[in-house]
Amino acid sequence: MPKRIPRARYTSREWQELEHERLWPSVWQIACTEDCVQAPGDYWEYQVAGVSILVIRGDDGELRAFQNTCPHRGNTLLEGSGQGLREIRCAYHHWCFDLRGGLRSMSPTGDRAPTASKRSEGPDPVGLVPVRLGTWGGFVFVNPAPEGEPLSDFLEELPDELAWVGMERFSCSRFMTVPLACNWKAAVDAFIETYHLHAVHPQMLAIADDVHTPITLYDKHTKFVQPYGVPSPRRSDGVPDQELWEAFVLNLGHRMGIPFANTASPGPHPPIPEGKTLRDVLVERIRKHLSTTGSLYDDLDDHHVIDDFHYHIFPNSVLNVFAGWFGLIRARPGTTPNECLLDMWNFDLRAEDDPETHARPEQVTLDHDELPSLGPVMMQDLELLPRVQRGLRQPGRATFQLTSAETRLARMHQILDRYLKPPSDLGLE
Repeated sequence: MPKRIPRARYTSREWQELEHERLWPSVWQIACTEDCVQAPGDYWEYQVAGVSILVIRGDDGELRAFQNTCPHRGNTLLEGSGQGLREIRCAYHHWCFDLRGGLRSMSPTGDRAPTASKRSEGPDPVGLVPVRLGTWGGFVFVNPAPEGEPLSDFLEELPDELAWVGMERFSCSRFMTVPLACNWKAAVDAFIETYHLHAVHPQMLAIADDVHTPITLYDKHTKFVQPYGVPSPRRSDGVPDQELWEAFVLNLGHRMGIPFANTASPGPHPPIPEGKTLRDVLVERIRKHLSTTGSLYDDLDDHHVIDDFHYHIFPNSVLNVFAGWFGLIRARPGTTPNECLLDMWNFDLRAEDDPETHARPEQVTLDHDELPSLGPVMMQDLELLPRVQRGLRQPGRATFQLTSAETRLARMHQILDRYLKPPSDLGLE
């Protein structure tokens, strides 16, 4: 795997164009969640690298995806998201399509309407262009390439490894987008290594081991597992139980059912029984809170109850999993190599007796003044990333050096090369 990465991969127009040409049109990627398109007539527009894809729940209950372009003269059909769609009507000439992508009607021209029935086989010549779609874990994946590996092969071991989470029992509680002044890969980088924890998030050293985080490399995807409820080995001065308690409540109090409004005043740490540690007490408190939602995690070991299971789903999504809660971060390329859109989802576990249908999440775009609402850790990362991008653009060094703690970054670039096959004349291989 590469140890040195060309900086221009993060700043070059040529590299961005290569990604637009060879990566985004040919890879499985998360478009939205099933929450977004629950009912017939629900639709969601996914935009990436200049491409717009519509995800639609048909009147037959099936999910489908289409290129968001009218086959007549190319007009964009729908924007954003919505509900109650009965047909797709182009605003340019009023060609009308059903929710399965077929041409339903067109405005009179004096000519006979071109209909799919003119051809007995092959794709509908006047219907919407379908896009491959699959679902897993409540997420809707799309792949613009008409042929290629199925989603089940792309996901590798992830569905089996994460079966214990019960992702089908979760619903989206928050969906936010933040425009960032950095390359999409720089954004992903910040969330797939713990090496920066001591420098950027020093408050986390009291509750998380940033050194002993075993890494797993799959074919395309990667994982680390981070122990929580224990201090970092970097804290050679030791961490008093009260400090660990306060830091855990402030950052992860919701996992014990503590309302966010109360996390700033945690009070004294709970009694620690003889022969036990504060981590043991935290585990029991998390278990107690999880039990209020049902029996899903009754047989879970302590490791799975408290620790962080962290996955990079190639190319641009990061899944952060705790028992009873998980979040997903997705970075989409911006109009220039120095911009991206960072999408963030939070998912909460529903009680066993909750209905399967629930509130449809609304995507909210946050400006800089609203970032503190994301919490201190996310705020620290988002303030850092534009500075990283500015530094990558400086002349003087053509590459940056990776350490052994950044294996997941190296693997991401290795898989990027597999998709992009960068020409040698770019000097970025």
